[in-house]
Amino acid sequence: MTQSLMAQLSQKLFISAVKDIEVTGIGEDGAGGWVRSVRFYGSPASGMNKALVLEVLLQSAEKADLAITTPEIDF
Repeated sequence: MTQSLMAQLSQKLFISAVKDIEVTGIGEDGAGGWVRSVRFYGSPASGMNKALVLEVLLQSAEKADLAITTPEIDF
């Protein structure tokens, strides 16, 4: 018998009141590949300037695959 497989192919998220977006540098993942993060910060419940709302971890076997290209200098 073959094993069943379910995969989510696409997802769209909405984040309001974004205060900051941070893109980390590319680093080794410890398993022979590369990793970087894109972090989205929003308004905190109280006290602090910003609160982490979502972090997307990107991993690839090739470092060049994690390069981010943008038409703007400030992204």
